[in-house]
Amino acid sequence: MIGGLAAGGIYALIAFSLSLTLSTTRVLNIAHGDFLVMGAALSVLLLRYLELHPVLSFVLVLAFFVVVGILFEVVVVRQVMGKTPQQMLIGSVLITFGLALALESSMGFLWSSYVDPLPRFSFPAFLPRMQFLGLAISGSRVVILVFVAVAMLAFHLFLTRTFWGKGARALSQNYEAALIMGLNPHRVLVVIFTAAILATSISGIFYIVAVPLEPYSGLPLVIKALTIIILGGVGSLPGALIAGAILGLAETFTALVIGSIWAPVVAIAVLFAVLVVRPTGLMGKETL
Repeated sequence: MIGGLAAGGIYALIAFSLSLTLSTTRVLNIAHGDFLVMGAALSVLLLRYLELHPVLSFVLVLAFFVVVGILFEVVVVRQVMGKTPQQMLIGSVLITFGLALALESSMGFLWSSYVDPLPRFSFPAFLPRMQFLGLAISGSRVVILVFVAVAMLAFHLFLTRTFWGKGARALSQNYEAALIMGLNPHRVLVVIFTAAILATSISGIFYIVAVPLEPYSGLPLVIKALTIIILGGVGSLPGALIAGAILGLAETFTALVIGSIWAPVVAIAVLFAVLVVRPTGLMGKETL
């Protein structure tokens, strides 16, 4: 259960950061999961192969993805803004799907050519187990849960206490009214997309402590994020947490009972079931 909640927490964080940008702009970033893989790959490169200090490595990862977030908003998001919601959604899907394929191919080629013939990103942390009610709990899973709790709290405070967070909520509620009130959407969107990409890339650092990743893991992660968004509702922080926990536990118990090879199928099965039985999700809102 701890392992399922830890995985579900990472899924929820990815999904919420994706749904935040989706609800604000109607831009669906299919390459969102690849930023998590890039964060994992860059951290492994700096820590394991270049043997840099962890603090310096973390600062370099943050700086790199701040630049990536700004470039993504300028190069991708601004090109589709100003069109109809349908055109923005379809255009962003096509553009970012191509970007995802390019990123995955580039990571696989560069890593296998210059770093390691086997492109696999993992950094297991041998943390001491914790004893709770007579049970031995994995220390790495506990660290992941703590990270998810801190990140979700930071997102909540960002959206409710800062100017940029309130601006994002205003844009998601009524884009035209926010413009009439004098809100500059480009400045808000730069901050929102940078924060979303930062949160996702940092999640990759913690994710590979427990689960290894490959260059082509980005698109399956996006499918899981979309499943959580549909189940929990676009832009809903509680919905993302509940849906992420459901998906993480479902995957874990599927791997335990049937076999780990069937765990990736769970996201597709849950997505199909939700679309058929309750398309409005847990929170009772339209998702798209």
